[in-house]
Amino acid sequence: MLNRLRRQLTYSNVMATIAVFIALGGTSYATLQISGSQIQNRSIAGKKLKRDTLGGTRIKESRLGTVPRARNAERVGGKSAEQLAVVCPADTVAFMAGCIERTPRAPTVYSGATVSCEVAGRRLPTHQELRGLDVPLAPRGELTANVYPGPNATTLNVLVTLGISAYEVVPDSPGNERAYRCIAAPGNQ
Repeated sequence: MLNRLRRQLTYSNVMATIAVFIALGGTSYATLQISGSQIQNRSIAGKKLKRDTLGGTRIKESRLGTVPRARNAERVGGKSAEQLAVVCPADTVAFMAGCIERTPRAPTVYSGATVSCEVAGRRLPTHQELRGLDVPLAPRGELTANVYPGPNATTLNVLVTLGISAYEVVPDSPGNERAYRCIAAPGNQ
């Protein structure tokens, strides 16, 4: 084993090994001997700094440009924020998940109201949506999309919103006609 090691010990191998130890030792010596106070301000290039070592008050954000990969961040599907503004049809107001009609329609039963809204491409609002509406409701309340099974398999009971915390349940049958509003899906400009 010792003979084998002697054959490998050439001048170039010994010098290369010594050079490695000097290089490693010199770096560690510099690390131990140089402190931050000894480094002159603005003397180190930004690309030589360790990642995420600068932040807060050391960076003037007003001088930063747009990140190259975020140039289109202010757009959605190629449209600006102004182009994505919610636009509601006439006589409706933007509210929660859609555009709700400002004025109630003439009283009818639930099944007639749902058909009327569907024909217009709209739907009846839920009780929750009507409760949060900031316009006066019809005097006898308004029909909602909330329905429950009636006493037999052929009838439905409908929740009628009377106000913020008042409601009643009525059967979907003649004699229980109530006003209603429809909700349209909002559009964009």
